[in-house]
Amino acid sequence: MHYKVFDPFLARDTWHTMHPSDEKIFYQCLHKVVELSDFAAEAMGDYFKEMKNINSPNHPMAEAVKRYVSKAWAVREYLAANR
Repeated sequence: MHYKVFDPFLARDTWHTMHPSDEKIFYQCLHKVVELSDFAAEAMGDYFKEMKNINSPNHPMAEAVKRYVSKAWAVREYLAANR
């Protein structure tokens, strides 16, 4: 699975702020991959951490990654339940 689809989202200086415009970009990126069989929210989060050099759970942006992983799982579960 290639998570490069999230690069436009991660390129935003404010990606970690949970601002509505950032979340919109996140969901637009997520829409492209969330239903693929090899999508995994944790792997997406690992990609975010790698791209943003988040190497500690105490990093200021680590919580944002956790929130986006949770959001991705919620979307995936919702879609699976409604097929």
